[in-house]
Amino acid sequence: MMLLTVELFGKFMLYGLLAITAIIVYYAIKLVIRARNVVRESGGYIESKPMKHFHVFLIMIATASVIIYLLKIGLENNVGMLNEVVFLIFPYLALAIFLMGSIYRYKSRGFQVSSLSSEFLERKKLFWGSQPFHWGLLVLFFGHLIAFLFPQSVLAWNGEPIRLLILEVSSFVFALAALTGLVLLIKRRMTNSQILVVSNKMDMLVYTTLLVQIVSGLGVAYFVRWGSSWFAGVLTPYLRSLFAFNPDIAAVSAMPWLIQIHIISAFGLIAIIPFTRYMHFLVAPIDYTWRGYQLVIWNWGRKSIRNSRAHFFGKKPTT
Repeated sequence: MMLLTVELFGKFMLYGLLAITAIIVYYAIKLVIRARNVVRESGGYIESKPMKHFHVFLIMIATASVIIYLLKIGLENNVGMLNEVVFLIFPYLALAIFLMGSIYRYKSRGFQVSSLSSEFLERKKLFWGSQPFHWGLLVLFFGHLIAFLFPQSVLAWNGEPIRLLILEVSSFVFALAALTGLVLLIKRRMTNSQILVVSNKMDMLVYTTLLVQIVSGLGVAYFVRWGSSWFAGVLTPYLRSLFAFNPDIAAVSAMPWLIQIHIISAFGLIAIIPFTRYMHFLVAPIDYTWRGYQLVIWNWGRKSIRNSRAHFFGKKPTT
């Protein structure tokens, strides 16, 4: 009787999760269609209305919490085909959305691929939030990448307890730096009226996804120790099987739910990149590091231009 009750509850959780996802997709499509109709009817001009960003952010946090809870229940009880959906179908779906969405946005709206920086509106708070966030995220990304590309080297490094401890503690510190920077960036955006004017709902979704990703990663590092070793031994084979189109989800399906949430949120982060300001890292000016210097030739005196009070420089027009 107890087994039947747990199974029914698990199925209810799974169907509830699918229903929430369907509702979100429905309203997203509805909003896109409505926005296009408004743009078409107004001739391209839309009068912006004030949005309560903090309320939107809280709703997204609450929605994410509910989804995480439902996923936890479903994954722990191995409900239906939930493992196949989140670890087999969802990763390919997220990668497909990322590739097709990025190509479409770059081809059709190339000049809109930007980080939409608000530095000119406020600089000091941006610095103290952006620096720890970006450096922490950058180090963590390359740490995961190294474990994916060279798992045997990571396992060999972790063979000495002191080296394993150094790697784990340093990773935890950089994750804390990323979380601190993110919290400061959220506070800056929510408390500055000028920045709120140039904010939108996708910014709130970005913050929510990043919070889930970083907090779940910190939870994994604290509650499920020595992540660098089991990442190289378990997650690297899983990820490689995905890229080889021969997915093996047996090991990842048996891992603790906190690790599974971290994996799911990572693929969710990849999926939303084409629709957010995340796109800017794909067009970062990396070629500046090896391209030749630009030659600037002045055809008038630089000193006279700097000291001049004229509105237009150069030769006076003939009358």
